Amino acid sequence: MATHLATHLKESGHRILSVYSRSYNSAAVLANMIGTRGTSAKEEVPHTTDFFIVSVPDRAIPAVLRDFKDYKGTWLHTAGALSSEIFAGLHNEFGVLYPLQTLSRKRQISLKETPFLIEGSSREVTEKIRSLASSISCSVHETDSPTRLTFHLAAVFANNFSNHMVHIAQQILGEQGENLKLLDPILKETFSKLADLGASASQTGPAIREDRETIQKHLELLQKHPEWEKLYTFISRDIRNSRKENQ
Repeated sequence: MATHLATHLKESGHRILSVYSRSYNSAAVLANMIGTRGTSAKEEVPHTTDFFIVSVPDRAIPAVLRDFKDYKGTWLHTAGALSSEIFAGLHNEFGVLYPLQTLSRKRQISLKETPFLIEGSSREVTEKIRSLASSISCSVHETDSPTRLTFHLAAVFANNFSNHMVHIAQQILGEQGENLKLLDPILKETFSKLADLGASASQTGPAIREDRETIQKHLELLQKHPEWEKLYTFISRDIRNSRKENQ
């Protein structure tokens, strides 16, 4: 998250004064990428600036905010599941800058079409955050913390869980020494069709057809993987139930 935001903000003309991390090496790597100073010393971080962007694991954010409670500026976190109220009592101006996107350090993407869900402690602060987000994305949306949490949950299902399903599929083929690349066309068509038709209309397979014979054959193949067998059974049942609800 930090790498993507920093590089895109830099490319959009923002001046990044420093990168702080408790690990000097982590700070230095990102700082070198964007041509600024990296540090693990709190004293070397400017005490006043327009924005302080906290992009660390959720569980680490409270400690960072306490450590920098005397630093003046608009404080932002980038988490989908964390309320903006975590800043209350520590900083006067605060908010959220959350990109609804899957981000990996080794894969560079454009953020122009990535939705940014923003929230501010006041109308003035919200507009400052909107201006910042709009400099790197054309899709900026003001949402409160409960709404952002709902989007985060939906993203976990749409991205994290679907990615894990592909991981399982690759393991199934890998155990048999099969060519994993043969899955590529169906994966591309799956997500292309989702965008065109929506998930409900795109669903195919033995569960939606209630093809119990095929389902049983699959379950027999999964006997060596009882957790996958349970997962297959539960998801197949949920697909059937969803079809009945939509009829």
